[in-house]
Amino acid sequence: MSFDYEEIERAVRDNRLAMRKMEGADKERVIRRLYEVFVSGDPRALWLSFKYVPSRLDCRGEDPYYHLPDRIDANAVFYFVIDYWNRDFVVYEARMADIHTFIGDCEGLDEYYLVPRDFGELYAITDHDDLLYIDVRKNERRLPAAL
Repeated sequence: MSFDYEEIERAVRDNRLAMRKMEGADKERVIRRLYEVFVSGDPRALWLSFKYVPSRLDCRGEDPYYHLPDRIDANAVFYFVIDYWNRDFVVYEARMADIHTFIGDCEGLDEYYLVPRDFGELYAITDHDDLLYIDVRKNERRLPAAL
């Protein structure tokens, strides 16, 4: 099975996950805020142009998925932003426990972002299996690129 919109919907439906899909103005608000706080420009992959120097969290060479429960409380609520083939974003609001179940069941998912409602932090799982973390209160801000 390949990663597509149907696979995303199947994973939510089959696991009976309490994930609220963000659409229309709500989705645009989340994406706009994500860019305002964390991303410079319009990169192919968001993690290529973070405004902050992210911390690389050690996953001992394993898929970061297995380490998310060690780092994030199961009841914490996040915006779960799926990078859909660098063409679109699929956005849900859900508890970490449901997001983790979804990630484990959605075939082919390899780049996504977790952001709490206050946009004070960001977890990024890249297509290179890196787990990156930004805390806007602690991480160093990158200098703007020279013109």
